Amino acid sequence: MKTEACAGIIQDALAKSEGIVSARADIAGRTITVTFDGNRLAIKNVEMRIADAGFDANRIPAKPEAKASLPTDCR
Repeated sequence: MKTEACAGIIQDALAKSEGIVSARADIAGRTITVTFDGNRLAIKNVEMRIADAGFDANRIPAKPEAKASLPTDCR
């Protein structure tokens, strides 16, 4: 995650999941901090949503086809 646009892609993907409370991006650190309701969603679900958007999430690699469709500066 290199830009605000990249962070927005992740945040939009996470917004589609019930149970996400917040997602704060740290562009300089290239991280995103996600707060979620553990009764409605597991960490693995959060990681998979990020990977489905084209970004690596902890030990879950990005989906290649999603990564390929990202803007150049987000790959």
